[in-house]
Amino acid sequence: MKKSKTNKKSNNEIEIKDTKLEEVKEEDASEEIVDNESTNEDTVSDDENTSEDSKKSIKERVKKALFYSIHTWIFRCFVIAIGLEFLVELLSRRSIFSTLRFMFGSPIVFFYNSSIVFFTLLFALFLRKRVFGLIMISVLWIACGVVNFIVLGFRVTPFAAIDFLMLVDVMSMIDIYLSKFEQILILLLIIVALVGLVFLFKKTPKFEGSRHVKRTMVICVLVWIGISIFTKLNVKHNIISDDFANLGMAYKDYGFAYCFTNSIIDNGIDKPENYSEEAMLEIKAELDQVTNEGTKKTPNIIFIQLESFFDPKDVEGLTLSEDPVPTFTRLKEEYPSGYFTVPALGAGTANTEFEVLTGMKSGFFGAGEYPYKTTVNEVPAETLCSILKREGYGAYAIHNNKSSFYDRKNVYNQMGFDAFISLEYMYGIERTYNNWAKDATLVDDIMKCLNDTEGQDFVYTISVQGHGRYPEEMDEWEDYIQVEYVDEEKLPAFDYYVNQIYEMDLMIENLIEELDATGEEYVLVLYGDHLPTLDLTEEQLPNSTLFQTEYVIVNNIGLESEDEDIVAYEITRKLIDALNIPYSYALKAQIAYEDEDELDSKLHMIAYDMLFGERYIYGGESPVPENDMEMGVDVISISGVKNESDHIVVTGENFNEFSVVYRDDKDLETVYVDRNTLLVEGELAEGGDEFTVKQVDKSHHILSTSEVYSY
Repeated sequence: MKKSKTNKKSNNEIEIKDTKLEEVKEEDASEEIVDNESTNEDTVSDDENTSEDSKKSIKERVKKALFYSIHTWIFRCFVIAIGLEFLVELLSRRSIFSTLRFMFGSPIVFFYNSSIVFFTLLFALFLRKRVFGLIMISVLWIACGVVNFIVLGFRVTPFAAIDFLMLVDVMSMIDIYLSKFEQILILLLIIVALVGLVFLFKKTPKFEGSRHVKRTMVICVLVWIGISIFTKLNVKHNIISDDFANLGMAYKDYGFAYCFTNSIIDNGIDKPENYSEEAMLEIKAELDQVTNEGTKKTPNIIFIQLESFFDPKDVEGLTLSEDPVPTFTRLKEEYPSGYFTVPALGAGTANTEFEVLTGMKSGFFGAGEYPYKTTVNEVPAETLCSILKREGYGAYAIHNNKSSFYDRKNVYNQMGFDAFISLEYMYGIERTYNNWAKDATLVDDIMKCLNDTEGQDFVYTISVQGHGRYPEEMDEWEDYIQVEYVDEEKLPAFDYYVNQIYEMDLMIENLIEELDATGEEYVLVLYGDHLPTLDLTEEQLPNSTLFQTEYVIVNNIGLESEDEDIVAYEITRKLIDALNIPYSYALKAQIAYEDEDELDSKLHMIAYDMLFGERYIYGGESPVPENDMEMGVDVISISGVKNESDHIVVTGENFNEFSVVYRDDKDLETVYVDRNTLLVEGELAEGGDEFTVKQVDKSHHILSTSEVYSY
């Protein structure tokens, strides 16, 4: 019995142990499941993290490609270049249809111009502030386009690099071209633009990635080489040209970017490939054989370059109540005359002048370049002046505009002129409606020069009365001729212009009367420097071109010369040939070389040798003796100084509105009274004071000084 209870108890313990063991197993299994689930969750979490990291990596790569990659920035520059090229062409052509026609009609030229703009934009990639750099360069291109737009509103010739050298001259005449409101508006726009650029500089972000300076430099060099090759191919296949006979047409045909940048790079006369001492001495030997035959004639010689002057009777669509230039019309019938081809249209007076005086082509120089502003103002040049001075002539220049315009005061000195009468030395000036000096007083100045010496004289005169800008609305001005025109909007401009050249024609008539009254022999050469800026077309000029005015050689010596159409640089040769006066080398070349290509080649070499080379043809010497030109002909002098009340009275001779009284080296506030009297208000003279009178132009340049007067 005891044994049985013991067994039962033992069995129960076993069952309890088994039950606990199972519970333990279940717990272990449960923990194992939980561990497995936890492990699975960790695995899923790692996969998700890997996926997110992968996405971040892709985003970083995309961001890097979009914002930091050099290739992306280059692509941006190219897209911006296309837009800028379209905009500057739109400003240049003033018509979206003309711009689209250029873009799709001349795609190679458009792409070529875009590549030039693109090249300039690449320089922004060297900067930390790339965005600002791109904006700055873009603003400069747009500014050039806007300036060109404005310039074309006043003249036919587009904006070129040479205009930067003309800036001081332009500023002195700004009141003629722009109203006070327009000047203030432009000034405000410039200020806003500058403030905007400063703001952008501060706000635009810095580039955070590597600038890859070396790689960018290599890219710039490669693009430059590509543009150079592209340029040569385009020139070779006549897609573009590097010879701008007509600057306005060149801008239309070849694009603003190319023409403007070419005007910056292309300056002076290119050195001829075959230029050498041997080649020049060979040319000299050939030209020394050219001589004049016949009796030499040495009359007084007067040239007048008439501003924007031509005969408007042949303009289709223009009706005139009478002939506005009756004297010029009569002279053309009585004396040698013809059409006169000039290198300029609507502007560029100085280039016509250069060709006439030198017998050389201004086209040898860079696109839109004025040799007067870049070369002849510093380098002596053999001209009609030096030819005639070798024959004993006195040489005078006259211009009723300021002496510094086109740097003439230096140019004429280099050419060997004895004296220059500019606006600052003229008296009794009357002004046109547009505030240009009228030409009537030129008669007195020409006669003054002829009477300055006992011998023969050469007087070269440039008029200014016919100068634009022409009015856009009818107003009160001298109305001698009644004018009608097919385009009513342009009628005020034509009406004003026609009545100005009527007065210029009267000046010619008065001058001839004065010359005839002297009883001296004379030759008077008259020609227009270029057509006026009246938006004329070839179709309106059935008998001539946009680059032709007219000339006439008036004389009282029975000059034997045929009527013929000539180019500006030929007129001096035509005159010297008729007078049998020895030629310059440039004029000899015009006679010696009949083939046009050969003449161009030889004239090119002579011009380069004289202005840029070693002057082999002149034996290494200057073609013009060292000169010290006088400003004005009348002597300006002080005869007395006295105190009156609270001011000084200065008396003397030949004062005008440009006369300024100086005490020692200080300029005094001067009031012009008359030709013999000046007042200095608020000042009194003291013993020992030294006074002078200086002629001072509007740019505050001192042109000449009188002798000292001691008080």
